[in-house]
Amino acid sequence: MRFIYLTNSITSDDYKTLLTSSIHYSNPSNQNFHHALITAFASNYHVEVISPSYICNDSLLNSEEKHTFAYENYVKYNYLPIYKNKLSNYFRTKNSLYSKINKIIKESNEETMIVVDAMNVLLSSLALRFGKSHKIKILGVITDNPNLITNMPKIAKNKLLSNFTKFDYYICLNDALNKLANTKNKPYLIINGISYKCPEAQIISDKEPYLFFAGALHEKYGVKHLLHAFLNTSGQYHLLIAGDGPLREYVVKKAIRSRRIKYLGTLSQAEIQAYENHAYANINPRPLTKDMDTYCIPSKVIEYASSNALTISTMHTLLHSQFETSIMWTKDDDVSLRCTIEEAFRLKSSLRNKIIKKAHTTIKNNYSINAVSKKIDTFIKKISV
Repeated sequence: MRFIYLTNSITSDDYKTLLTSSIHYSNPSNQNFHHALITAFASNYHVEVISPSYICNDSLLNSEEKHTFAYENYVKYNYLPIYKNKLSNYFRTKNSLYSKINKIIKESNEETMIVVDAMNVLLSSLALRFGKSHKIKILGVITDNPNLITNMPKIAKNKLLSNFTKFDYYICLNDALNKLANTKNKPYLIINGISYKCPEAQIISDKEPYLFFAGALHEKYGVKHLLHAFLNTSGQYHLLIAGDGPLREYVVKKAIRSRRIKYLGTLSQAEIQAYENHAYANINPRPLTKDMDTYCIPSKVIEYASSNALTISTMHTLLHSQFETSIMWTKDDDVSLRCTIEEAFRLKSSLRNKIIKKAHTTIKNNYSINAVSKKIDTFIKKISV
């Protein structure tokens, strides 16, 4: 069995190039999840990726030659350009995508299955159409509820929900998403998340112990609550923030006014993991809503729990049942966040290390590339019988 994986995810090096570009605002969580899932698939199977990406556009690289492919972890990433005109982009992507899929299929006699990021309207629609006309099975990867995605047009949400019902197989983040998408009860696999370790990046770490946050700078993610709570603590530790979003200027102003706050800007995933590993604690302050608890899994919590630091997080029912006391759970209000931060920095070194080690055990058993690749292998063998 071989897999053709359709996604906007690209190699780690190319993603780092995108981050320095001014023409594209990327989605880190989408990049990281699919990049890790591709790696897990590739542990046991031949995988080739096709990714429409700005990394293929001439204007980004200032080069006469287009960047049409790259390799990482023995996986070939084939890049297709993205065009500004939506209608032109649809037809040109369709033609390029189908041509590339046919070429990959002809290169081997192995049975082929297409895996697609089901949250991408264009890719999921084209995958389903190709699968139907060429009698190839499509495995849809469901990572969110379209109804909860802000700034997505209603017509796009409805198209995604319609596409969800048409896949042959499913990989979903949790049971609620599977129930939403897999209305015909077809074979499915639940993967709550994946821990992927990047090669260690060189960073200039603070001499003082620090609390670290990386993510989108949105009020709905608890960034303001975090800043207010931290400024009311009295320790010698610092707060380091990485990311971008509407609250960027707000964070910058807070950093200017307080020596204890430092804004790092947008970092590569390798740099983020380096800061996480050197932190005293990493924090997820995102307020919990009923819909989020039901349909979403905060990937940052899994990433933080994989690091060499403590993890502080607002409550999440599923993750709490898995990690229990290996994560310091808190409410999302200013007072609760402040108290939990202060409690974390008061911990004795032996207890802190014990908590971190316990979190690593949960990661190894449930979220490591090895654990996830075994789940995938068992699932593929089951549906291939």
